[in-house]
Amino acid sequence: MCEELIEEIEKSKNLGRLERRKKERYLQKKHKDKTIRIKSGKTFTKSDGLNRKQQRELLNDKNLLNELRKIILKYFPNLMSLFSNLTDKRHKSYITYKMRTIIMTKLFALLCGITTMTGINEEFNTEEAIKNLSKICNQKLDEIPNWQTIQDVIEQLDYNEINDIRKYMFKALLRSKMFDRFRYNGCIQLIVDATGLTALDYNLNGNCLTRIRDGKTKYYKYVLEAKVVFGNIVISIDSEWIENNKLNNESDKQDCEINAFKRMQERIKRNYPKLKFIVTGDALYATTPMINICKNNNWHYIFNLKKDRLKSIYQEFQDNLNYENEVSKENYYLSSNIEFNGNMLNAFRYIETKEDKTTVFNYITDLKVDSYNIEEIVVMGRSRWKIENEGFNEQKNGTYKISHLCSRFENALKIHYIFIQIAHTIRQLLELGSIVYKEVKKFVTKKEISKNLINTLISSTITNLESLDLNFQLRFDD
Repeated sequence: MCEELIEEIEKSKNLGRLERRKKERYLQKKHKDKTIRIKSGKTFTKSDGLNRKQQRELLNDKNLLNELRKIILKYFPNLMSLFSNLTDKRHKSYITYKMRTIIMTKLFALLCGITTMTGINEEFNTEEAIKNLSKICNQKLDEIPNWQTIQDVIEQLDYNEINDIRKYMFKALLRSKMFDRFRYNGCIQLIVDATGLTALDYNLNGNCLTRIRDGKTKYYKYVLEAKVVFGNIVISIDSEWIENNKLNNESDKQDCEINAFKRMQERIKRNYPKLKFIVTGDALYATTPMINICKNNNWHYIFNLKKDRLKSIYQEFQDNLNYENEVSKENYYLSSNIEFNGNMLNAFRYIETKEDKTTVFNYITDLKVDSYNIEEIVVMGRSRWKIENEGFNEQKNGTYKISHLCSRFENALKIHYIFIQIAHTIRQLLELGSIVYKEVKKFVTKKEISKNLINTLISSTITNLESLDLNFQLRFDD
């Protein structure tokens, strides 16, 4: 590398990120060398104990909003056109905003951590925000869409069309092959679990689940989620609402998680007929019907085993271990080829001791288990908690507040829920895969990141779509 080039690189290190990248491309073209890189001259370490001014400088230098836009453009190139082609039931004479503008405004509000409809207008009500959303939506705007306008459109959208967009995003990520290394023998781990969104004193839309406590009836909104696991990322691929649609009298059984999964599995098989999943669930799923569903779909399974759920299996497992443990790994136990209602399965255990606290984990599976892979199989079994932590907990108590339904209308509240799943997928790609984000995440919280995204949108001039550099790769840790 010549002295002139070294000097130019050194002079450019303290420029802003956008200016550094422009200078980098200029030098690459000038010297015909695409390996030339200009790294930021601003360096911080955790021990520095950054003050608030340093944190602002570090965040402002990175432009995370452009990182989000680049991720969308690179990995979901058809997303804008899919939004544009959604069925529009508005009267043509009243249309001011294109469909993609309505949906992208809602999506970027969620990406910025804005969880209420009124919050869109409260946060985005600046001249700079209007200009930036014009660039993002590729439509010249005089004002951003009012939250009520967005709500009116969402209430009329086709739920299946929005669900198809989620399906497109998952398939786009599969085609990128960046998650292939997280497969197990070609299979993708699929975690299923249900969560309650809200508890009410009235029966919203007439289909809530009910419970009577202290003589009072409570009404609940529940949804069953199917999320694939890639390392530390959990991505929603399907949702099935658990609701009482066909109750004729009080003696009829309410809808439940198992029945919801039976409905869901048909859709998953239809949408992804060639994919092989390792279905992972709690002890509720350790039943003959669930095992047969997995077998019929050519899926594998790992389910929690509890002695009060499958007493015969648990007892046989314990008796076999008293006679022989089939693996030599310390704290790991295995009994294979246990017959259960016409199915052969393997039961295994892991005992963990931390700070004088001992926890026992028991599972059943149809996967081959031995001394060489039992540790990996246990890790997959224990990954079930990720749907609770990275999934439900983050969406309830973190960025998205899914317990706030955003609408009383059945169709709208379900579509709002899918929008959150879509936004969460994109934010995870940023938070866990972006090199730029990794440089700042140890200094700031997710809430501060959301605030930075809002501030960038409402007060800075962002890059035009055609000027965004898509020559980057996301890098995910195991």
